[in-house]
Amino acid sequence: MSKKRPPIYFIRHGETDWNRQGLIQGWTDTPLNERGHVQARAVAQALIAVPAFSPAFNFVVSPLLRARQTMGYVADVLALEPQQISIEPAVQELGFGVWEGKPFWELKASPVYPALPEDRYAWRPDRGESYEDGHARINDWLDRLDRPTVVVAHGAIGRCLIAEIAGLGRGELVEQVMHQGYYCKLADGRAEWFDAKADAS
Repeated sequence: MSKKRPPIYFIRHGETDWNRQGLIQGWTDTPLNERGHVQARAVAQALIAVPAFSPAFNFVVSPLLRARQTMGYVADVLALEPQQISIEPAVQELGFGVWEGKPFWELKASPVYPALPEDRYAWRPDRGESYEDGHARINDWLDRLDRPTVVVAHGAIGRCLIAEIAGLGRGELVEQVMHQGYYCKLADGRAEWFDAKADAS
């Protein structure tokens, strides 16, 4: 049973060229592409239209550029001061070590990659991190939350966050689809995705 947590609004960063090409990013510091900027702007506009939304929330972002650029749009629409946004290493993407810059299909075809989803949870790439590692740092961060929070982060670490709040199993965690151009409300043990209609902009 997951702990009672304040509501969290999770945003995955907008698209990058590496996303479009199917390349593994991890800790590699890639910027948003043109579509990513459109998605980030649309998500920021959608989020501030939520009735419960408040500038008094926590605003937390991964140190990586693609996440900080995405949070920049939230900051702009809310006129947030820089000191209102916390750069948080705990929500940085999982490191994929030697696989960063390589295509996902190559990893999935490799004999080192576990065939079963539940076995991928503890699999740690050379010089990288496992989902288990990410889950541990997300839990440490969650234990420090004291009020509703907007967090802009990444796909793999986002799976860890959603799994913890929604009580998902290991196999379910690694197979979660992580949308761009959406935000995800995490509250009361549920994860709800909302489409910002970025492609209509």
